[in-house]
Amino acid sequence: MTFALVNALAAWSGCSSSVEVLSRDRPKGVAPIPTIQQIAYQRSELTAYLHFGLQTFDGTEYGDASDTASLFNPTDLNAKQWANILKNSGFRQAMLVAKHSTGFCLWPSAYTDYSVKNSPWKNGQGDVVKEFTDAMHAADLRVALALSPWDVHFPSSSSSSSSSYEAYFRNQLTELLTQYGPVYEILLEGFNAPRSLDWIGIVQLAHQLQPDVLVWMGPEIATTGADLRWNVDQTGQSSRSTSNVGAVPNGGPSSIWYPAEAPVSDRTPSWFWHQNDTVMSLASLQSIYFTSVGMNSTLILNVPPATSGQLDGADVSLLQQFGTWYASLYETNLVRGQPAKANSTWANPGFDAAKAVDDDLSTSWVAASGSTSARLEVTSVSAISFTVISIREPIELGERTTGYHVEIKQNGIWNRSSTDASGTVIAGTVIGQRQLWQLNSTTADAIALVIDSAKDVPAIAELSVY
Repeated sequence: MTFALVNALAAWSGCSSSVEVLSRDRPKGVAPIPTIQQIAYQRSELTAYLHFGLQTFDGTEYGDASDTASLFNPTDLNAKQWANILKNSGFRQAMLVAKHSTGFCLWPSAYTDYSVKNSPWKNGQGDVVKEFTDAMHAADLRVALALSPWDVHFPSSSSSSSSSYEAYFRNQLTELLTQYGPVYEILLEGFNAPRSLDWIGIVQLAHQLQPDVLVWMGPEIATTGADLRWNVDQTGQSSRSTSNVGAVPNGGPSSIWYPAEAPVSDRTPSWFWHQNDTVMSLASLQSIYFTSVGMNSTLILNVPPATSGQLDGADVSLLQQFGTWYASLYETNLVRGQPAKANSTWANPGFDAAKAVDDDLSTSWVAASGSTSARLEVTSVSAISFTVISIREPIELGERTTGYHVEIKQNGIWNRSSTDASGTVIAGTVIGQRQLWQLNSTTADAIALVIDSAKDVPAIAELSVY
């Protein structure tokens, strides 16, 4: 991999110098180690999910057997509107469902007539996937696509002998990964997916067509080569024990870097736009942010376009409110540059405690060689009042911590069992990409992160307070 590509990918991750990250003398990583592509994906943190298709127009979630291509006819499709709103709301990746289980394709596939080329939209000359990818690339948003393995329009897709469907599926995957520029994630849903396909070979094909693409596979078909997984929930809820390391089902490897997505629709339980749906409140989305991104997962928020082809006003309002809140959440790190000390530090220069409070993910505090526990303290020049604590490991070195807790110093006394707003002690096992803790407004003189146990030398990229 060239340094140019390394730098481009690391730019998504927030690293100021990817070459420095990869080559500087530092502790060895704890296997399994993420790829640069996985690091960039995880540090994007927010993905928008756009369900758009025949179901948008027939009012169902899984389509109707009588639906024809003529049903698809958005009146004013505007992918630039999608891109602008998503980018301004803090999203860094957007995923379009290019084909759902109906089998209807949002691009003019050469392998079926059941697509936009036989719809009245743009007199059959339109291509939703192209408009989407062009708009997202122009807005500097990462592009992701979903291609449903379940296809009710192709009779043999659910049969035990589906060699013809496998050829069809591979051809459509090839179209999507060769005609639309860089794609950073391809999602292959497992629900009702044919098990008889050579899924290992299909994943290999995806990586061959685009070496930097990450393949998300539903658990029903997940196999060797899968890069991403879901958190076994579609409500945006992860847990404090959600790890980046996992086992792939169906005979896949037992321990790989396998980060989780936490999907949820802003119109739960609907994933496609329906006229009478209610959009979730900002408070609900804020809570979900903390239980997904704040628990070492990537939030996948579904915001489906309406029959017009634009995002509905209610969805837009939610996104704009969220964007304002999200920008303000991380606006002021109250311990940035404040005096920091640790009870042990890596011998080589450049890994001191100050590196954990510099707002730079390419630097880290690292404890002394041979240690598996350590203490990091940050003492503010003056008392600070805060409601959020953020803890992040340098995941390029693997997932290291196995036990930690946070202590807060008030009026000269350390509280060894500090609690969050719910009364839960601020302690856990996994840190990973990010752990966020919400507190009632707390005023303190100092804060300490105590690594009680680790697989190897403890390392922290950032300890932040907001």
